[in-house]
Amino acid sequence: MTSENTTQEHTPDKASLSSLSLHSEAFEAIELEDQATLSNSHNEEDQTQIERALSRKSTKLEDKLGQVHDNILPMKQLIVCFLSLSCSLFVSFCDQSSVAIALPLIAKDLNAADSINWAGTASLLANTVCQVLYGRLSDIYGRKNILLVSIVILLVANLLCGFAKSGPEFYVFRALAGIGAGGIQSLTMVIASDSVTLRERGKYQGILGTSVGMGNIVGPLVMAALTEKSTWRDFYRIFPGIIALTFVIVCIFVKGNQSKQLNSVLTPRQKLMKIDYGGMFLSCAGLVLLLVPLSGGGSTFRWDSTLVIVMFVVGGLCIVAFAIYELKVPELPMIPLTAMKSATLTILLISNFLFGAGYFGFFYVIPYYFQIVRGYSPMRSAVLLIPMLTVQSFMSTVAGTLMSITGHYIYIIAFGYSIWLTGLCVTLKWGTDSSIGLITGTLIMIGTGAGFIFQPSIVAIQANCKKSQRAVIIGFRNVLRSFGGAFGIAVSSLVISNTLNNSINKEMSTGFLPQSFLLNMKSHVFSHPDYSGFSPQQILHVKQMYMHSIRDSSYFLIPLLALSLLTCVVIRDNGLHCIDEPKEEKKEGQV
Repeated sequence: MTSENTTQEHTPDKASLSSLSLHSEAFEAIELEDQATLSNSHNEEDQTQIERALSRKSTKLEDKLGQVHDNILPMKQLIVCFLSLSCSLFVSFCDQSSVAIALPLIAKDLNAADSINWAGTASLLANTVCQVLYGRLSDIYGRKNILLVSIVILLVANLLCGFAKSGPEFYVFRALAGIGAGGIQSLTMVIASDSVTLRERGKYQGILGTSVGMGNIVGPLVMAALTEKSTWRDFYRIFPGIIALTFVIVCIFVKGNQSKQLNSVLTPRQKLMKIDYGGMFLSCAGLVLLLVPLSGGGSTFRWDSTLVIVMFVVGGLCIVAFAIYELKVPELPMIPLTAMKSATLTILLISNFLFGAGYFGFFYVIPYYFQIVRGYSPMRSAVLLIPMLTVQSFMSTVAGTLMSITGHYIYIIAFGYSIWLTGLCVTLKWGTDSSIGLITGTLIMIGTGAGFIFQPSIVAIQANCKKSQRAVIIGFRNVLRSFGGAFGIAVSSLVISNTLNNSINKEMSTGFLPQSFLLNMKSHVFSHPDYSGFSPQQILHVKQMYMHSIRDSSYFLIPLLALSLLTCVVIRDNGLHCIDEPKEEKKEGQV
């Protein structure tokens, strides 16, 4: 699981160590730990792997902070901790998944039909940009503290959403919710990795996976019920109370007693000084400048407009500057890019980008198929997704258990991509009158595949980085997955709109459909068409046009999953332990 490449070791000079108040006993402990790690290697191959891992660039400060956050819990405390963390994940995904169901009504109420897509875009953009910050901030200020701040941000954002008076106001509040949700999702993964070994994590990760699935199910159902019975604002009047209860649960049951240890490493003033402000600015600027045109291109902005081109160019330059800056300047970089010298880690991160593009791209297309082609209500669309999300949660538990039993992850991930790819290929058989059985069976296949990938891919990434870097690497993984999601949604929408526009242009000369209707379709690609006065043959023909565009989007998603599956061939799976930990001996009865 380690790369054959090595990097120069960076060690702070004595003056800087003194200024950071790092005690000599701490460094001796680190050195003794490293020696013990090497001595526990029972063969030449293991020893070589450990030496390569320890030779990667990391500072004594980073290692010391990593040691402070190690908090392996006994089973009873671990279950309580995971249940508490699952509550925070539940509210996060409830918030994230609920808004899409109510967008048409929100747009009507706020008079924002032409820009309502920015409700989802703003949340995703903020979520993605802020993911890069949480890992290192939690290293410096403590995991639990940053998690609690994120929960408060989500609570305030939901309160404000209920009082929004206009579209732009609502988009700003949804962006704030994205900041809070991003912190919850990132810190939950990090705290889980601090509390249990990678080998044992699979036994407990089902608790977290179930909360994700339940959040994705409950959020849309509650929002749909409230919008049908009263108003969408009631969701944002009720939900903050649930978030507040989650805050109390996390305060009481999640262990976070590292404040004294962190203060012994860095004083409050030194913590402020060690934040990578340059990296924060460059990464946030680059991601925003890339995500805004990527999310709004083709709808809010023309792809060939000067604004889009300039934003892409400047955003790309910011990312390049960020990479150079991170390699040269900060002692605690937002993302330790030297870890990317591990070919396996790099491939896993690329695979997660592709995973995000395929997963979010598919979720973008599904409501379009249900509501426009099949004519289902938002409630029925949400209900039809329940089997997929339920199976995804259950299979996440199964995948984790298999991972703990076998001590490996690559076969599980490969199986997940295989079954998911098969399900996507089956969607090519979907039509305007496909049976519910075919649709449900396909969604169950896709849910099974996603369940076998989501948590195991996180474990695989942690197994290929140093323990002290796990928080920032998890944050980087989340950034890439979310960025991949924005890319997948943008390309899927572009494929659908281009294919539909081509079909509309061909229909203009046939006279089978009214030209006024076709022109309205062209300017409202993602709106439900008005079939008033249409014959059954005309309605079927229009639905077939939409179906053709959806099928073309599947031709985009299928290669992404196929490429993800191919990455499994070159990934080295050396077991469930970080690269700077000794390889565990197989116990009797283990595979």
